[in-house]
Amino acid sequence: MLEFWIAAAAMLLLGYVFFIPALSGRVRREPLSRAKLNLALHQQRQRELAHEAAGSEAMKELTSESERNLLYDLEAATKRPAKPAASGRAALAAALAILPIFALIAYLALGRPDLLGQPAAPTMADVEESIQRLAERLRAKPDDLEGWVLLGRSLQETRRPEQAVTAYQFALKLAPDNLDLKGLYAEALAEANHGTIAGKPAEIIEEILRKDPNHKAGLWLAGAAAAERKDTKKAVEYWGKLKAQFPPESEESRQIGRYIAAAGGAADGPEATATVPGKRIRVKVALADKLKAQAAPEDALFIFARAAEGPPMPLAVVRKQVRDLPVEVVLDDSMAMMPELKLSTFERIVIGARVSKSGRPTPSPGDLQGLSGPLAPRQNEGPYEVIVDQRVGEGG
Repeated sequence: MLEFWIAAAAMLLLGYVFFIPALSGRVRREPLSRAKLNLALHQQRQRELAHEAAGSEAMKELTSESERNLLYDLEAATKRPAKPAASGRAALAAALAILPIFALIAYLALGRPDLLGQPAAPTMADVEESIQRLAERLRAKPDDLEGWVLLGRSLQETRRPEQAVTAYQFALKLAPDNLDLKGLYAEALAEANHGTIAGKPAEIIEEILRKDPNHKAGLWLAGAAAAERKDTKKAVEYWGKLKAQFPPESEESRQIGRYIAAAGGAADGPEATATVPGKRIRVKVALADKLKAQAAPEDALFIFARAAEGPPMPLAVVRKQVRDLPVEVVLDDSMAMMPELKLSTFERIVIGARVSKSGRPTPSPGDLQGLSGPLAPRQNEGPYEVIVDQRVGEGG
């Protein structure tokens, strides 16, 4: 904040430098004398009359008239009061003194002085650099549990669940009985498995709830797993138990209520009307030039949308082939893998596309993919562009 005010004061002083000559009077020009001007014009007129007059009598008459006009002008010029030069300098000085005060008042009223002390928002390059430094530190100190957890969460946030799984595996070697860590591990496994909770993630969730039936992450994932297998009753039961652990007016309670409403249960609040029917968005997918040689025309292409914050399973999926690229498709509620979880259920989503070598919807080594950042699309918006530009498991 101090640097801002110093810079502002320096710029103000620099601007004032240009007004110093005017304030000191050094650039003040001698005011043009009207009497001198009239006299010069009279002399010029006399010279012109000498050339134009035909005779001496005409010359005398024109000269007399010119001299009478000159006397009249000189008399009028002496009656005009001269304006003091100091009055102009005083007005300029007053304006320059008042201007910074008005600027400060306007800034305090309309600006954001509260942001002066805030650090600049980190860029993606800053985040990547921080993750890289953390990974290097963990290679030198592999017994840092908090470091492994932080690395796993950072990799999840930057959409690299496969690498997050590896980080959590290292963390679990240091804390094998930590239920919170197991919940993060199960979630990362599901994300790496294209949002599918069935299999190992479901087994971990069951283990968590056996040891702690009220574990929040366990209840959340158990409800998502039940919704995935279309067990609406069980999903509402798990999420209802989770909702009861939060204050009724909290954002967590409202969000869980929206999931319960989407699954067909009673949300007990205004969130029951959160679902907007028939939502649809347009998506355009292309393959990056650097990866074209690694994709065959008959390879399967899955275009999908999933919740930015919520269950990892897709909300809508379309299947195409690489030969169709570039392609534009429409994702809508009719394509939901589970009727309870649709595009219209969530405000923020992530759009992705994946080239599957195996033809299966779950990712595997060698697949190519591209993901958007979190979006809040409205009805019929788009097209949102997705570029397939990385291999599964790579950073970026």
